[in-house]
Amino acid sequence: MSILNAPVRILGCGSPLMGNDGVGLKVIEALNKTELKDLKDLDIVDAGVCGLDLLNLLDGARKVIIVDAILANSPPGSIHRIEGKDLLEGTEFHPLVSVHDLTITDVLKIGEQVQELPEIVVIGIEIGLIVTEATQEISPDVLKGVDKAIGIIREEISYSL
Repeated sequence: MSILNAPVRILGCGSPLMGNDGVGLKVIEALNKTELKDLKDLDIVDAGVCGLDLLNLLDGARKVIIVDAILANSPPGSIHRIEGKDLLEGTEFHPLVSVHDLTITDVLKIGEQVQELPEIVVIGIEIGLIVTEATQEISPDVLKGVDKAIGIIREEISYSL
């Protein structure tokens, strides 16, 4: 059972030690500096590099917004909004490639076999290239995606709260 209680949950994924991959965590950090952090029906969670642990963070939510770095052949900092159901059904082509061992799609496909999934929206921020050496630096182009992602998240939650 989840210790989180809100019906809407924002999960930021990534590694703070792998450069641009940490951009999902930067979104969570920025959201925690806004008035949104005080909304009782909203959880804002640093999910780190969670893999299958992501499934635990879906429990008890009505809607989950997952923010993560992606490689989708678009300019760094570009934002991709993808419905979780589209990832699961494979009805549309989504050039979503997570930079983690398991993609979000992999985790959701496993999750639908073992639990009831909430409504899921993925906000992917294009990072351009995978960083292969440890660094905490996020490129300026990728950081521009943080504000864009927050704008989309605000819109998503305005329909849900």
